[in-house]
Amino acid sequence: MLSVVLILLFGVVMLYFGAEWLVRGSSQLALSMGIKPLIVGLTVVAMGTSSPEMMVSVIAAVNHTKDIALGNIIGSNIANLALVIGLSALIRPLPIQQNTAKKQMPFLLLASLLFYLLSLDGILDRRDGFVLFLGFVLFIALMLRKIARDRSTDKLLASEVKIPKTDKSRRWMHIGLTVAGLLVLVLGSTLIVRSATTIAAALGVSEILIGVTMVAVGTSLPELAISTIGALRGETDIAVGNAVGSNIFNTLCVLGIVALILPIPVETAILTFHFPVMLGVTLLFWPICWVGLKINRAEGVLLLLLYAVFIYFLFNSGIGI
Repeated sequence: MLSVVLILLFGVVMLYFGAEWLVRGSSQLALSMGIKPLIVGLTVVAMGTSSPEMMVSVIAAVNHTKDIALGNIIGSNIANLALVIGLSALIRPLPIQQNTAKKQMPFLLLASLLFYLLSLDGILDRRDGFVLFLGFVLFIALMLRKIARDRSTDKLLASEVKIPKTDKSRRWMHIGLTVAGLLVLVLGSTLIVRSATTIAAALGVSEILIGVTMVAVGTSLPELAISTIGALRGETDIAVGNAVGSNIFNTLCVLGIVALILPIPVETAILTFHFPVMLGVTLLFWPICWVGLKINRAEGVLLLLLYAVFIYFLFNSGIGI
């Protein structure tokens, strides 16, 4: 059992470095091709931090361990808002951008409700996956439309220093780093899915429980690193937006793609316990964002306590198993 746990932890480490290399390589490659930094941040970096959730869930679905795929997304969404933001706010109060409170949080809540409603029949089939992915396309379109209409953004883009072109050798380095990151992500995800399945069988617990806890926290490492390190350095502007954007990406894009690959059964325990917790944390997080447009340390403690209670009930009440 110890060796399997070590393999799981090694897979988590691979996820972290794979995501780091993928984000760094692809963003530098995009910049070297003259793509604006703002667009790179909106697309490559935001999606790159969610690449572990994507890779683990897709590989889990392909390997027919669909409970891990579903549990990974639900658990990551809860961890991003309660654990990641709670810990970051405990380090340093987090300012909230008005656009996050007014636009992204309502969209996340609607996406979460859509996810729940589509799951009520006990399965996320390919039609549901198409609907979810269509919602992600709509979100990206709305974000790009806002950027195009935002005068301050236009001024920012106009004032940006022209990005110098890089030589071909450096560009190939960026491509190599991107490919290496992707390969490490795939290998790390494969190790996590296989070891998590083994651990679930050995402990006599469900794959959904392992997915919601160990796998979910592991795939949330990029968001945790970005938010906590940003808080320690005083660079807190992107912490909340990163977590909210990641949850939107997980719910609409990742689940949409996984359901398109293979329909995902949704057990009763997920509908009666995991979903209400995810929706409750998301609903509570919205007014927390609005109050003073800042998450203070007391609210960070509250979010961490909620996550601790969630984990306690998972392992001690039998509700989420």
